[in-house]
Amino acid sequence: MTEEYKAPSIDTEECTTCDECINLDPNIFAYNEKKKAYIKDPKGGPYKNIVRAAERCTARVIHPGTPWNPDEKGAEKLKKRAEKFN
Repeated sequence: MTEEYKAPSIDTEECTTCDECINLDPNIFAYNEKKKAYIKDPKGGPYKNIVRAAERCTARVIHPGTPWNPDEKGAEKLKKRAEKFN
């Protein structure tokens, strides 16, 4: 049975504007008009960048979800790393 895709999310209002996610992958992450991060395009880059952003986020507001591409290299290991942030 294939696991259902769970999209990444950010608790945008809790964002501290640390720039970690934006600097890591501006194709996935962006700032809104209040300079709070949000997911611009969950498929804008590799899942590993979403997981890395969650790990680097000083406010701990990024929830990586699951990989949209289950065949991405290292997806199983990345899912394990992401568990504590979901």
